[in-house]
Amino acid sequence: MIIDAHAYCFPPLDSLAGFATVAEHMRYVQSSIGGHHQPVWRMRDRAPADNSTIIDLANHTPAGIKEVNFRRDAADRLIWTYQGEDYTKQYLPPMLCNLEFPPEKLIAEMDFAGVDLSLLHTDTFLGELNAYLGDCVRRFPDRLKGLVHLFEWDIPNNPDGAIADLTRSIREYGLTALQFIPPYYYMHGGNEAWDDGPFRPFWEAVSAMNIPVFFTLGAKGKPFLESYLGEHRILLRWMERYPHLQAVMTHGLPWRQFIEDNRIRFPESIWEPFAAPQLSLEILLPIRIGDLWDYPYAEVWPVVEECAARIGANRLMWGTDLPMVSRFCTYRQSLDFLRRYCNFLSAEDMALVLGGTVERVLNNKAL
Repeated sequence: MIIDAHAYCFPPLDSLAGFATVAEHMRYVQSSIGGHHQPVWRMRDRAPADNSTIIDLANHTPAGIKEVNFRRDAADRLIWTYQGEDYTKQYLPPMLCNLEFPPEKLIAEMDFAGVDLSLLHTDTFLGELNAYLGDCVRRFPDRLKGLVHLFEWDIPNNPDGAIADLTRSIREYGLTALQFIPPYYYMHGGNEAWDDGPFRPFWEAVSAMNIPVFFTLGAKGKPFLESYLGEHRILLRWMERYPHLQAVMTHGLPWRQFIEDNRIRFPESIWEPFAAPQLSLEILLPIRIGDLWDYPYAEVWPVVEECAARIGANRLMWGTDLPMVSRFCTYRQSLDFLRRYCNFLSAEDMALVLGGTVERVLNNKAL
């Protein structure tokens, strides 16, 4: 069975999607897009521009967005007006209609590429989508599974409410595991480490429910490596406290930050969390480096081989970030760069990377 460990379905970005107002939702969309590395251009002549047209470059949060009439246009692009000129960037691939990606479109892509099952992730800028993703899973139970995502900054202030939302999402909506994104907690003023303190009641409830947790880590500050490794230490403490829970590092390692001489070279310290046998790693490469290198991404084959050697194929899982990966390559190509070209993996190891690992993790089974 081939399983995409990281795909999305979402309603139109300019809809409520669980927020109190569309305007509030759009502030998060603008913040996320404004802080992303995709290039900005002036619509009149496609002249290059930058993110300073949409957001304060020193403040990549909803508080740092500029009042630039952020909106969609007739071509379903997200555009804004700065100093009398309209600008855009292609964060969503241009083939999307209505700023949405419904499950029927995902399954059509899966059928064409030969993918059997996809695990649905989400993000704050996409909306509070637990009920929506639950409906996707309910309608296509043999093709889709979904992750619960809560607003991380609300958990310390209202752990009982967060536990109730998590319980509802697992038991009523039929979602499978938890997605936890610490950068959003920090973005809203969180300072304490997220493995304990005010988060402890919530994590104890997760532990009692015995569900896997998918962590999306990021650097809290600068310098990057020191800050990022600090997040690794928090994750290691969390895994020591809950050794029976499967954990996944989503999106893979910070591939872009360690490109040197046209390849990815990691310091030894980057591998330390994987001393914990419960931790697995997503291999999401085309979405992360597709603006730098082209299919079949020969430059990343060595780092895939290193991950397999360091961690083991039984703790690696392929994912795509569909539909966003379509900015750079087709869905089939996002699979084939592994399936057809990484022949240093045995057939057994390839089967683990392309489905076996995520199937084991979702069943919360140890190695």
